Amino acid sequence: MSPEKIRCECHAGREDVPGIGYSICDERGYLPDVLEPLIEDRDAIKAEIRAVDSSRDPEAVCEELRSWVDRLERGAVDPSELVITNRVSKKREDYSQSTRSVAALERAADLGLARAPGQSVSYVVVDDAKQSRERVKLASEELDEYDTGFYRELLVRAAASVLSPLGWRESDIEQELGQYTESSLASFG
Repeated sequence: MSPEKIRCECHAGREDVPGIGYSICDERGYLPDVLEPLIEDRDAIKAEIRAVDSSRDPEAVCEELRSWVDRLERGAVDPSELVITNRVSKKREDYSQSTRSVAALERAADLGLARAPGQSVSYVVVDDAKQSRERVKLASEELDEYDTGFYRELLVRAAASVLSPLGWRESDIEQELGQYTESSLASFG
């Protein structure tokens, strides 16, 4: 079954964006629904799809992506817009991997907010390089930071989902984004 057709309770009634896969309240490698808050009603993805539909031009999609990446890098995104919600399938102590969800479960337990299997945990990634509870902050905590690189990667993955029918991969998109940076720096020279 394709990821677009798999739905859990928390995805019921959501609008499908053609060509974009969904996460199923976990981290399976599809474009996570965590992008939804970041791009407010999927405006970035919809703009990318419109750019592909109107021009069949991957560079136009990357130009649109650049504006969203710039917002992230400038710190112009409110961290509360970046909240990730995952449904947990086990008790905290039953997980053997140090995932972001486990870090959030550990943080929740520290605050007396234990989560049972089947419940959701909501968090913002603040330092994805860490393997501890310091990797995330719960949505209920004061949110004043986010891991720009982590959320940038999610946007690039979204663009790759849109551009894959045109033969573009994440590496192609990163190269194109790098050209925008180089040309911007050259204009100041």
